[in-house]
Amino acid sequence: MKYRECKKPTCNELVQFPERYCPKHKLENEQQREQERKEKSYKKMKLYNQHNRNKEANSFYQSKQWKQTRNYVINRDNYTCQVCGEVITDRKIIDHIIPLRIDKDKQLDESNLWTLCYRCHSIKTNIEEQIINSPNGINKIKHVSKDNWKKYIKERIKD
Repeated sequence: MKYRECKKPTCNELVQFPERYCPKHKLENEQQREQERKEKSYKKMKLYNQHNRNKEANSFYQSKQWKQTRNYVINRDNYTCQVCGEVITDRKIIDHIIPLRIDKDKQLDESNLWTLCYRCHSIKTNIEEQIINSPNGINKIKHVSKDNWKKYIKERIKD
């Protein structure tokens, strides 16, 4: 059996290869990596909001009304993706079934909002873009129901 010292500076505990950290420092390292991942994600979202998202949408997503509605929807949906059923602990995405840019009148309509995991939201966004860019796409997207979205997204997950 091969052994080496824990990778944590000042720790001399031996760990069995291929482990890199002793049990105490392994947990610390995992927590630090998770914190770094969250900080990186936060910075990425902040840059996106500053440079890519239009100012009107960014101001809407920072509003008190949106934050209250968003919290209501997350709780209503029990922190669960409404397509695949995954329980979401972070990266909670509240999605507009009919996109905000298509129908601003439904921006706070709770029946137009649902909780999606990152994967299902990404799939929905790709399908949305394809529909919107097709002939008469904006009119088509207004009439895609929640049930149809579930069906379209689940089909893509299977592929």
